[in-house]
Amino acid sequence: MKVFLFDIGNVLTNFDFPRLLQAYAEDSGRPLSPQTELDDEMYNEVEKGRLSEEDYVAYLNEAKGLNWTTDNLHQIWQEIFSLNETGTRLFDKAKASDVGVYTLSNIADYHVRAIENNWNGFFEGTTGLFFSYKMGVRKPDPRIYEMALEELGVSGEQCFFIDDLEQNVAEARNWGIEAHQFVPENYAEIERKAHEFFGW
Repeated sequence: MKVFLFDIGNVLTNFDFPRLLQAYAEDSGRPLSPQTELDDEMYNEVEKGRLSEEDYVAYLNEAKGLNWTTDNLHQIWQEIFSLNETGTRLFDKAKASDVGVYTLSNIADYHVRAIENNWNGFFEGTTGLFFSYKMGVRKPDPRIYEMALEELGVSGEQCFFIDDLEQNVAEARNWGIEAHQFVPENYAEIERKAHEFFGW
């Protein structure tokens, strides 16, 4: 069985991260500032399922001078998500075919809910969903690929994977996965390779 593994962020959905930083500034009255190392660390902990949504919002309120609830977090992410036309075209084609269709994404529960609120039934028709917050590990940690392949019961050579980050693609290739970096200049080539891999 051949399977198609999709990252989500900047593959199926784009997200305007600068808009998030702008929201921090607007809602706090503070100057616009970049993401800090601690911000990244806390964000990653949520995506690993090790930090609750409530505790993450409490951190943001303290660090950014906000007075947010989890509802505010959900709303801003709904606003900054948009569909990636090439990625969703491949996603829909894969779901309509006879291949296994899975996600393999660094993602938090509130991201998933924001996507589903924007596009009801977005994940319907998939064979399965690998989400970092449920797996307890994020790409490019080798364990996430090992866990996915074990659950799938297939070899890496049977998997076609697209991700926007080079380091995630490189680690997937270490597991024998046919992995491609999904960036605009590669879209046409990736579509061609996907058709070739699956015989569409």
